[in-house]
Amino acid sequence: MLLLNTAADNLDPSPFWRDVTLIIISFLMFMGTIYIYFRLRISTFRRVRRLLEERVEVKTRQLTEKNLELEKLSLVASRTDNAVLIAGTAGDIEWVNDGFVRLTGMTKESIAAKKLSEINVYTNIEAEIKQAIENRHSRIFESNVTTHNLQNIWISSTLTPIYGEDNNLKKLVVVDTDITTGKNMQKQIEASLKEKDVLLKEIHHRVKNNLQIIISLLNLQSGYIKDEHTLKAVKDGQNRVRSMALVHEKFYQSDELSEINFAEYVEKLCQFLYQSYGDKTDRVKVAIIGDPLGLDMDTAMPCGLLINEIVSNSYKYAFPGESRGTITIEIKHDGKKATLRMSDDGVGLPQGFEVEASESLGMQLIQALTSQLDGELKVSRDKGTTFEVTFTYPRHNG
Repeated sequence: MLLLNTAADNLDPSPFWRDVTLIIISFLMFMGTIYIYFRLRISTFRRVRRLLEERVEVKTRQLTEKNLELEKLSLVASRTDNAVLIAGTAGDIEWVNDGFVRLTGMTKESIAAKKLSEINVYTNIEAEIKQAIENRHSRIFESNVTTHNLQNIWISSTLTPIYGEDNNLKKLVVVDTDITTGKNMQKQIEASLKEKDVLLKEIHHRVKNNLQIIISLLNLQSGYIKDEHTLKAVKDGQNRVRSMALVHEKFYQSDELSEINFAEYVEKLCQFLYQSYGDKTDRVKVAIIGDPLGLDMDTAMPCGLLINEIVSNSYKYAFPGESRGTITIEIKHDGKKATLRMSDDGVGLPQGFEVEASESLGMQLIQALTSQLDGELKVSRDKGTTFEVTFTYPRHNG
């Protein structure tokens, strides 16, 4: 009986051991929890570290690219021959590059704390700043500058207002380029062109004078001619020469030596023809209508001779006796084709008359002049006579 009780006492743990066991179990559970917690934290830390490393790598790459860009911009700004100036919103100069110093001859110290309007480099700079800010756009302008070493130079400036993300003005940037060489070349070209214009005007003037001499000689010669047909031929010749002389006169009187106002030329030519063939009355009127057209020498000359021949024929043959009528000259141009239409409301051409078969000098001249213009001639007998010449203008020579 005693032995059984002793065995039972050995099997039944005491409260002490139970407590120890519970403590050990609790400790083990706590350590397990701590382990799991730290494992999770370490995993989280590793993930966060990878993300941070990736962000740092991206930022590093971006900063490297920015640094390269800034290095290039710095190189351009500091080493370029162009002058670069940065000013504040009030026009206070904050920075200039070495190119500005080389261009103007001014030192950086001499312009420190000055305003754009105080450095005597830019023409009307305050107005340019105002325009740039109002339009929120760059302004390009030129200035004639005498540098500190007394050199006279021309500069082309681009003034750009810089705005921030808040849409407020932050800086004013001016980039200058020396255009003195180009300006000098432009002056030389202008002087050369002016000299050329003077020479061309002199040539036209001399040709016109020479033609006037021929007209005078023909006029003197006509005083000794008794035959009416010969006298008429000489008179026609005078008018043809006069139409050519008038072209040269208009060219040396014109501001643009490349072309003349053809309508003005036609008006004056018709005045001469009226003096030659008109009877000093209003029996036959001349109307000049159409588009303003400038013609070059190679086109104005044959057109003038065409008008001379056709209007002369109208004066001589279209209005016999005391009949009245109108000679109309129309000039049209659509940008590609020019049309010269000369018509009268007179008696018209004789029945069976063919321009191509005519042996008269006037009709042969009309066909030859049309061919010289590479034009097309149409003749109409409806209510008088109409000659229409259409040709390409401007003419493109190969």
